[in-house]
Amino acid sequence: MKIWYVGIYARVSTTKDEQKDSIQTQIQSLQEWIRKSNQGNLERYEVVKTFQDHGISGATFERDDFDEMKKYIEQGKINMVLTRDLSRLGRNYILAGYYLEDYFKINNIRFVSVLDHVDTVDEINDIVPFKNVLNEMYIKDCSRRSRDGLKQRMIRGSYIGSKPPYGYMKMIIEENGQKTIKLVPAEDETTVVVKEIFQLYLKGWGYTRIANQLNDREIPSPASRIGFPLSKWYRWNENGVKSILTNPKYGGIMVQGQYKKISYKLKKTVKLPQENWIYSGEFQGIVSKDVFLKVQEEMENRRSSGIKKQEKAYLFSHKIICGDCGGAMGYQKKYQGYRCINGQRGGNRCTSHSIKEDFLLLKIKEDIQSYSEKLKIEKTVHRMDFSVNKKKEGIQVRLTETEDQLKRIEGKLKKLYEDRLEEHISKELFLNFSKEIEEKRKMLLKKKDLLQEQLTSVNHDMDQWREGLRERIKELFTFKKPTNGFIDKLIKEIIVFESKDKQGRIIEIHYKFRDPV
Repeated sequence: MKIWYVGIYARVSTTKDEQKDSIQTQIQSLQEWIRKSNQGNLERYEVVKTFQDHGISGATFERDDFDEMKKYIEQGKINMVLTRDLSRLGRNYILAGYYLEDYFKINNIRFVSVLDHVDTVDEINDIVPFKNVLNEMYIKDCSRRSRDGLKQRMIRGSYIGSKPPYGYMKMIIEENGQKTIKLVPAEDETTVVVKEIFQLYLKGWGYTRIANQLNDREIPSPASRIGFPLSKWYRWNENGVKSILTNPKYGGIMVQGQYKKISYKLKKTVKLPQENWIYSGEFQGIVSKDVFLKVQEEMENRRSSGIKKQEKAYLFSHKIICGDCGGAMGYQKKYQGYRCINGQRGGNRCTSHSIKEDFLLLKIKEDIQSYSEKLKIEKTVHRMDFSVNKKKEGIQVRLTETEDQLKRIEGKLKKLYEDRLEEHISKELFLNFSKEIEEKRKMLLKKKDLLQEQLTSVNHDMDQWREGLRERIKELFTFKKPTNGFIDKLIKEIIVFESKDKQGRIIEIHYKFRDPV
């Protein structure tokens, strides 16, 4: 009795719940085929393993379980592959043809596609290559129809993103029998933060200063809310703030379709020219359209002038407040210091007390020099070493993974040459496969070189940091030329009180670092 050692292969192209049910349906129907086939007396079928790939397009054969099935084939553990239909094997007709007409034959594998009534025991019939072409045409057509469907949804103003932008929530409504996804303000902390970002920018703050303030208040960044895998993105940064300020959706302008996949077979995307973006009306934004447009105008002004607005501000602008009334203290050029604005307005709102800028600078310098004597430089170096080592570990892991991928690619290339020498595959297939593999190899080599450069750069940067550590700390604490950026990173706020006898000032300076004592 002939015994067939079977590898069941099932595949779905997405990870949606309904597709998960689909893959189980495939497996159950194939198991039923095995059960019925075993009722005869001439052959017996034994399932060795079930291989299943979730969320992978049939346009590619780079699949984990498919690769594992090939190992089982080459190790002689199975001598038959069973699928529901040819499209489960793949929708790339060149590669599908290679496996059906070359690979399976070379490895003495029987291939059965149940719904297509294909069984390689009876040789490949002429209709199979045609079906493979149809399968590829199908995936191309699906891609086209999917793009068109998304475009129509965008045109009618339906949001197509998987997650709403920071500060928004999605609302599904029915319009003329069609479901439309609208964006509405979430009305929670995120919405308040978005409004504050726009307000601060129009006050003269820059991206970095806004990000620092949000981090000081320990407000979770957009990336942290969606569980982004890299820890550095859990904090606000310049790019995160800028992306909010430049996103038209925050001004209630629905703009989509800014990116496009270069091919239905690839995941790579390119950014389209602005004239190709899809504008589909206006809605209730978190900030008004006028505010959004004012921010864009302000950005253009800052770019054209080459000077950021906050750099024009005085050193302690937006940092110094009156402890008696809680109001701001504004800089007076003639006085060369800061006075309580409410006190100058009269009406007994507050007293007109003031503080010289030079006095504040002297006080801050004394504080910093005092703190510098208490600092443990060794601890600073240890923390930096730990941080750098974590970064190096991450690069090394990616480098090892890349080198492993290169070994597998080079192994495939070697086997391909061997198959050609032994005339197991045609010259045309050899040229197609070798070109594809060589392109991947070149890409991985570039990636490897880049990672090695990063590793070298990290080591070099760390050496330089250690060599210049004390010099930089010394330069920092001499406090000779304070800039707005330096003050912003150093100081959280300054509170100035008038003394009870109204003859002096009480100053509280709150720094962004902790006292070492």
